[in-house]
Amino acid sequence: MKKAKTRFTADRRMFLKGFAVAGGTAAITAVSATGLVDSATKQNAAVDTVDKPVSRGYHETQHIKDYYRILRS
Repeated sequence: MKKAKTRFTADRRMFLKGFAVAGGTAAITAVSATGLVDSATKQNAAVDTVDKPVSRGYHETQHIKDYYRILRS
């Protein structure tokens, strides 16, 4: 009986240690990759602003007016 309890406790401790190591590794990766992502984002932002058309927002076109007309009938 005592052996089973010890194994369960040891397995739980190993899981928690692994979880802590994985969390630390993820945090280090996120911090170290920030510079790489930031420089790539700045380059992509410059390209994206040139390629995107300016949005005019919502406006009723003929097919939208037809759709509203059909809904009312």
